Amino acid sequence: MSGTPILDPRSREDILAQVVDHARSYTPEWRCDGAEDDPGAALAALFCDMFYQTVDRFNSVPGKLRTEFLNLTGFQMPDPSPAEGILQFAAHETADGPVPVPEGTQVFTRDEEDENIVYETERRIEATAARLTDIFYADARGGIIQRVDLSAGAQPFFTAGESENLQRHRFSLAHGSVLSLCGPCEVEVELRRQADFLAAQTAALLAEKGAWTFRSGGEDVPFTSAAAEGAVLRLRYEGALPFTPDEEGRYAVSCSGDLGGGTVLLDGARLRSRPLGPLALDGAASGDVPLDLSRGGYCFGRRPAPYGLCYFRSDRALCKRGATAVLRLEIAPEVTEPEESGPQYQFNRRIIDKRDAVAEPPDDVFVDQVVWEYFNGLGWRTLAVRGNENPFSCRDAGPQETVFDVPEDLQETEVNAVRGFYVRARVIRVENELSQRPRWIVPFLRGASCGWSYAEGRPAEWCRSENNGDTVEIADAQDREPLSFPAVVGLEDQPRSMYFCFDRSPNAMPLSILFDVAGQARMNDKLRFEAWDGKRFEPVRSVDLTRGLLHTGMMLLYLPRPLPERTLFGRSGCWLRLARSAYMDDPGGCPRIRSVRLNTVGAVQRQRAPDAVFSAGPYEANKTLRLLRGPVLEAQVWVDELSAVGEAEAQALARQMPERVRLEWEDRVLTHCWVRWERAASLAAAGPEERCCCLDPYEQTVAFGDGRRGRVPPAGEENIRVTYWYGGGSRGNRPAGAVTDLIGALPRISHVENLTAMSGGTDRFSTEKADAVGNRRLRNRDRAAGPRDFEELVLQNFPQVAHVRCFPDRDASGAYASGHVSVVVESGGQNDRRVADELCQRIYGDLSRRCDCVLAAEGRLHVTGSTVITVNSRVTVELEDLDRGADTQQEIARRLAELIDGRWRRRDIGDQLRISQVWQTVRDTPNVRLVRSILLEGCYDQGGVQRIAALEDDGAFPYATVESGEHLIQLE
Repeated sequence: MSGTPILDPRSREDILAQVVDHARSYTPEWRCDGAEDDPGAALAALFCDMFYQTVDRFNSVPGKLRTEFLNLTGFQMPDPSPAEGILQFAAHETADGPVPVPEGTQVFTRDEEDENIVYETERRIEATAARLTDIFYADARGGIIQRVDLSAGAQPFFTAGESENLQRHRFSLAHGSVLSLCGPCEVEVELRRQADFLAAQTAALLAEKGAWTFRSGGEDVPFTSAAAEGAVLRLRYEGALPFTPDEEGRYAVSCSGDLGGGTVLLDGARLRSRPLGPLALDGAASGDVPLDLSRGGYCFGRRPAPYGLCYFRSDRALCKRGATAVLRLEIAPEVTEPEESGPQYQFNRRIIDKRDAVAEPPDDVFVDQVVWEYFNGLGWRTLAVRGNENPFSCRDAGPQETVFDVPEDLQETEVNAVRGFYVRARVIRVENELSQRPRWIVPFLRGASCGWSYAEGRPAEWCRSENNGDTVEIADAQDREPLSFPAVVGLEDQPRSMYFCFDRSPNAMPLSILFDVAGQARMNDKLRFEAWDGKRFEPVRSVDLTRGLLHTGMMLLYLPRPLPERTLFGRSGCWLRLARSAYMDDPGGCPRIRSVRLNTVGAVQRQRAPDAVFSAGPYEANKTLRLLRGPVLEAQVWVDELSAVGEAEAQALARQMPERVRLEWEDRVLTHCWVRWERAASLAAAGPEERCCCLDPYEQTVAFGDGRRGRVPPAGEENIRVTYWYGGGSRGNRPAGAVTDLIGALPRISHVENLTAMSGGTDRFSTEKADAVGNRRLRNRDRAAGPRDFEELVLQNFPQVAHVRCFPDRDASGAYASGHVSVVVESGGQNDRRVADELCQRIYGDLSRRCDCVLAAEGRLHVTGSTVITVNSRVTVELEDLDRGADTQQEIARRLAELIDGRWRRRDIGDQLRISQVWQTVRDTPNVRLVRSILLEGCYDQGGVQRIAALEDDGAFPYATVESGEHLIQLE
């Protein structure tokens, strides 16, 4: 034992040598040479063995005295700590319902000696085969919907991240003919809702807040203005760009923007359009001769004849089926006078008198009658017109207007190898066609334009809306009455929420969800889980073991019934919602989550041993029981006291201590009165009638009192029963993914694995540590007054802690804060943030009971984990011998790793960084002539975000502990 005096340093061989020396002095006739046939040698060996035992016991006296001294100080060896971690059970894909995982389900892994290390689950859960497919963040008032991708690292919850905002309110109305427009135009959108005043309100809202656009050249082009008149929206465009169709050939107008949080359900939408000015024709032709409208041309040639044809093409106007089209023609008469001739005699008389000869006037030859026609896909049909039905007669001066209703069956056709929408005029009769003296009046087309208007709106043929990440599309909108088109759908007005989408119903009793939290962010409001039941999100009974996502832990949801599917944010599945209870922002920030896992449960390295049964003799004082398995983690000692108490007294005990007394009856006769005796830290302070016992978990013993210090168990046959669990120790500390085997089988469970490291297992204190901790207890007396007290109490009560340091007048972040106390700890074993957070919680609970109550009540006591900094280096050196460069590089890297993981980590928290020692370590490496440069950088986690900082000052990180990272050695 280090530091313990050795009263007698002699070994067995030393004692035997002394016996031989004495034998030669006192009995020279005895050879005493250790011969096998010498009885004296046998006696001497027996004496040495027995005497050495006495020496050994004598040498143990100081240690026992020290132990008694430690007992007098009140020091107790901490109980063994079992390794703990989180398991995930995977239900088989074929499971059509939740799969029970009972409490105490055992899993195991093997240690280095090929022995099983067994772990038990701490509670009952039900595993589901459902998979978490998507997570979304939604802020109704902020107009934000974001998909949360945890595969990219820790992501914030309840606040906007860096991903794309999926929230947009946009709807489109399409019509293949009404919206086939080009240049300045006006579009009217007539909205229909259940009530006229609702339609008027909606139109006013969309005119004020909506951004109306159309597609042109692959881009959204805004309208010049938008105004509401009743339930009609007038969209005016004064530019020159044409409307272009989308990939499906649809012409549409769209409205987008922040349109409020309500819902706009349209029962119908009708569209009208008109050009703001005359629209030039796309073409004209006289029969098979195209006319150049910029120069003009003869409508039916220079000599019109019956069946002559004149075609007019307008792809914008003539496609407007149901509209009233106006064809404006600027026709100038081209007159051809007949040649001059002499007097004409009347040869039909018997006597020809030259005096009766007169000059005969010419006959006007003009197009007297035409018929208008359109193509319906099968042939040319008569088109009913009004206004100037025959603008080619040249009887009226000025532009001529021919008005007609565009037929519903007008179709595209091909004229002179040009496809488009056409109407034509066909000559029926030419006046004075056969005249001998014709005076031709031929229509000459100098210009042509058209326009259109609608008497009433045309139903939209196609509707599409994008709201809250969802898309609704109605392809046959013109055939639906009512339309029931959700043009605008706002998010439910509620605080910021997280939405979880599952590929199937995750109902379970309970469903266990693990949230791996990065950093700590304390939210002032509460969180609540809700489930979509087909009509609304209803609250779910839940247990939050994370304290509002303050630290890594599980939330248990009790979902007794299957959840229906719903499409939300463009995803179809079963939905859960984690909502805040307040709208306000938290000054402490929002939590960051690394991962979300299902079917998780805590597990601890322990096993339940078979109950141990013992008998007690009459007044057996200081009775000690020895258990077969150890170390003992927990024990319940039940004593049958029926032999010492009567039935009435037993029933009175049951009423006084219902949780500690169990009565067993048989045929109305009391057969057993089992009383649970409580564990006491020491029997020295126990009263004579106190039902208590003392457990030594390492020696696997249970000790009872002697009647003065603790009650003596009554006599009886098999009247003491010990129910206990055993396990613990550092052998249970295993990395993540090491525990994958079940003891036995669970139906429909396909896989099990520990998601986190199984850590926290500790063994018995070494003698040196027990001495150190016990001596300090004399000073602090289990009270934390100064910085050393905080540190010593943590080391005494939490053997899992490798380093601890108390920082007065600093807050949890390391900043100066008068009156605050921060205790920074580093857990031993696995570098697991979850384990460190749980350990900090337990330390805080222990210290808050041992320090000034005001310190904890006012929130000035902080227990936090150390900031683990991974030290990376880039070193440039000049070598003496370049042939040994590779070996030198490896040696420098090895020395740096040994410096950081060895010498630095043995120092106190905050004092581990020693920048100057890096230069000295590199310089002292063999074959290094000159150190050119050294660059150190530290990587650390700050609230789930990886940070990198240059390491230039030893005290830059007051809460830092270090670990070796990558070392790049460059040679010159």
